[in-house]
Amino acid sequence: MAAKTPLTGVDLSDISSLFLRSGRSAGADGGAPDLSRHTVCLSYELATAAYTMDPDSWLQAGWRDFSMLVNRSLITGEMLNGTGSPLNDLTRATLQTLAKLKMSALNPVEQVLNLRQPEEESTSLKAIVMLRPGDGLMTVAIGFMGTGKQLGDWIPNMRMAVQDGLHEGFLQLAQEFTEKLPHIAFPCAAGLLDRPGLSLKDIIDSLKQPGSPFRLWVCGHSQGAAVMQVFVDQLLNAGVRAEYLCGIGFASPTVAHPGRAVPPGGYPVTHILNEDDLVPRVGAWLHLGECLVFTPSDADRLKMYGPAAQDPCTAEAHRQLQLARTAPDALMNGIAILRVLHQQSEASLRHVLGETEQKPFVEWLNAGEDNLLKLLDSLSGRLERGYLAVSGETALPEAYLNTLTLTWEALLRKYGAAAWVRAVKNACILPHRLYRVSGSETPAYFYIATDGLDRRHQGIAAAGPAVISGGSAALRPAARADGPGLSSGHVYRRAAVRKPVPASTRASRYASAFRLLAVSQIRKWRDIRKRR
Repeated sequence: MAAKTPLTGVDLSDISSLFLRSGRSAGADGGAPDLSRHTVCLSYELATAAYTMDPDSWLQAGWRDFSMLVNRSLITGEMLNGTGSPLNDLTRATLQTLAKLKMSALNPVEQVLNLRQPEEESTSLKAIVMLRPGDGLMTVAIGFMGTGKQLGDWIPNMRMAVQDGLHEGFLQLAQEFTEKLPHIAFPCAAGLLDRPGLSLKDIIDSLKQPGSPFRLWVCGHSQGAAVMQVFVDQLLNAGVRAEYLCGIGFASPTVAHPGRAVPPGGYPVTHILNEDDLVPRVGAWLHLGECLVFTPSDADRLKMYGPAAQDPCTAEAHRQLQLARTAPDALMNGIAILRVLHQQSEASLRHVLGETEQKPFVEWLNAGEDNLLKLLDSLSGRLERGYLAVSGETALPEAYLNTLTLTWEALLRKYGAAAWVRAVKNACILPHRLYRVSGSETPAYFYIATDGLDRRHQGIAAAGPAVISGGSAALRPAARADGPGLSSGHVYRRAAVRKPVPASTRASRYASAFRLLAVSQIRKWRDIRKRR
């Protein structure tokens, strides 16, 4: 059944292009699949579905066996996939809403405390899984969500120590998903194949054998694209055949360090990157797979970033961030920005944040004299530890850091604190955006997926072979002009552990959501009966 989406207009039932390689069938060995506009738009829809957790359009297109994973909570099996009766529809809608509630932003005070909890206690993995039966083949789709609305979702991004040649935080998120494989159920496929209890682990075991009836399509944006890379790496090293895999990432961070072994045939992964986006240059040093980099024109920027594209302060902030070509350089800029904020008066900062942040957050800052300083120190400490981990150095390069701090400070003096904070935010967020939450501008990666690929010869250039690499020349490690410094100059403070939300409070929230859903569903059934 054809089911075109309201986002890209692509037919979600047509997945024939996903596993084509060099005009041949998916049986060809190695390398990333051929990239068409249809494949990119399909993958954009899957990456977006990991944020919205809304499978309705996919269900209409014949996809089945949906599962949702949100912060270690897995919703899977018959309860989520039952159809054909009002009760099943209500149950599915309720479970989807519960998943969205767990993804929604916490109270800003809770978010700050969550950010300050010990790194090893934080997790943020969110994913959606589904399956589409076909003629002799079944395609499993996995969409990994990027960094969520909760400040604590950023903690795995900052866990930058090297583990098995990979970014530790992204590796741990991928391992967390791997632990769930035996529990992700496919009741529809189990019935069709007469294999009771079929799980994602069973399907992945099948992908190691010639003639497997399954194919695996994995997508993600930002943090989700990082997890996707590591997960595909784990599958290949476990013996999964590369020709049965297709991975597409948007705004993908780097995840690997030099010296990481490459599986035979390379990685069946392609990354769609915006050259203006800082995120693909942070994480570790190297991408796993092939990178396609979109270089926007001024006209493109106006469409993607809206009025901010013509703001002079945003333009200068963007140019400064473009000089950061590696993860260590990007982290140095982050530390410099926080130092500039640290130098401002608390009254000035509270005034600026009061215009840009939520009221409860500002009230928390005003509740204690050093709350703002504690937050800045916590963020600075994480970035400093991240720099030392990814660079391999033993101390911050203070001379280089002082130069960056002076540069950002001069920009603040030139335009004022409010314009400066807004410009830094725009320069970091707008080039990285996947889909529209608010505002009139076209999200950058939606624009690239739907329009940029059609102008591939103008804007998108292949970055090299589908093997572990730093991508294009713009993304390769660049030598820093200054050597290591002597000391950090910042004091690390022990993070406080956030108190969990009481079970009674959580139950009350879920009960309220259920009541709203029930009323909405009953009204819908009444309208349907009236029309009949």
